[in-house]
Amino acid sequence: MVRLLQQGPESVAEAAVKGTERMSRQTGKVMRVLGRLFRERQIYHRSDGVVRFIKLSMRTQIALAAVLGVALCWVAYSSVNVVFKEQIILAKDKERRSMDTAYRRKLSDAQRAYDEINTLNVIFSQEFDAAISQLENRHETLRAIVNNKRTLDQEIETLSRNLSTIGDPSGNIIPNGNRIMVDAVGREPTPRQSREARISDQALREVMSHEIVSGLENTVLADMRVQTAELSARQMVLMASVEEEVRAKSAEIARILDYTGVDSSYILARANISGDKVQLAEVDFLNGKGGPDISPDNPTGMPSVYYQSANRIYQSMQELNVLASALKSVPLSTPVIKPHRKTSQFGLRVDPKNRSRMQQHLGLDIAAAWRSPIVATAPGVVIYSGNRYNGFGNYVEIDHGNGFVTRYAHMDSLKVRTGQKVGLHDVIGYLGNTGRSTGPHCHYEILYQDKQIDPMRFIEAGRYVFES
Repeated sequence: MVRLLQQGPESVAEAAVKGTERMSRQTGKVMRVLGRLFRERQIYHRSDGVVRFIKLSMRTQIALAAVLGVALCWVAYSSVNVVFKEQIILAKDKERRSMDTAYRRKLSDAQRAYDEINTLNVIFSQEFDAAISQLENRHETLRAIVNNKRTLDQEIETLSRNLSTIGDPSGNIIPNGNRIMVDAVGREPTPRQSREARISDQALREVMSHEIVSGLENTVLADMRVQTAELSARQMVLMASVEEEVRAKSAEIARILDYTGVDSSYILARANISGDKVQLAEVDFLNGKGGPDISPDNPTGMPSVYYQSANRIYQSMQELNVLASALKSVPLSTPVIKPHRKTSQFGLRVDPKNRSRMQQHLGLDIAAAWRSPIVATAPGVVIYSGNRYNGFGNYVEIDHGNGFVTRYAHMDSLKVRTGQKVGLHDVIGYLGNTGRSTGPHCHYEILYQDKQIDPMRFIEAGRYVFES
């Protein structure tokens, strides 16, 4: 364009004319080609002797050709689409199946994971239920043992307190340093801490081996088992401590009985220990008390170590029941609860009425103020209350059971009658000077298996052993 402008107006006009001529020539060629292809045609049609014709001009033919071309293109496109549609559908179906397979695989994995979790939940539930049931059974057993031990301790403490309130034969409270039974059970052969550690380790092994499903490795389950085992171990240590205390107390009571001259092994041999009831040969002193009734066949499924320990405690508590009940029938108190003094011992002495000769004195003489209360030295039944012709004057005899009988003589007056039940320190009469006596006092005898025993041994045992 710049070049044309440089050539001037005449040259521009000439170039425009030449371009127009070129386009005219090309257009003419196209028209001639179209004219040859789409010549004017006539279509004749004869009907009922009449001839008609249709004239098709070039433009009409071009239009029909264009329509036909479009139709052919549409047919070709449709044909291609029909041919390849099945392959497209197959590809899409293959893709859909692939997606469905992947979805089913994920669903299967999720179901498998759910089943595994559900299985773990079932196992956890079984383990938890078993652990709770086991701990509940142990707790109930331990609670029964502790409750029974508490009852026994209260009874022994009550007896100790009742005996301690009276004092020694002179009416004075015995200081702590005068205890006779310094070491009733001896020194432990094994240190306490090492024994507790051994019991704890044994309990841990027992509980850890008690599994619902073995071989399953799971952190939560392992932690639960460890915590259960540790709690069970603490229960075992507590049971061992209770067993030790029960055995120590039984040994101490046995030493007390042995000190008085009563054979504790003989008392245990005479006891009938079976089931949940312990009876002595003559009198049932326990009133239904006892340890838990634990069957040796382990019906609750508890580990054997715990169960064996519970059975040992049960047996030990039965023995303690027998000894404690026998101890109740032992006259460990003094018959005079007011200030008093001992005037004549048990054994050979000078006859107070005839000082020129010796006589055998089978009791203990205790002097006190006139009409001081005379009390029963143990629970029992009065088998005689009245005046005895053999010099005892006003006299009471009490059967305490288990072979023990006490006698109280020379009383001013009596407060009980034959057949009456009395308890420890119940007043049975008042101190006096009846019968063969030189002054107000109480003649006191203890018989065990129809044989007189020195009462001072029982009084000292009652005072020195229980004073605390």
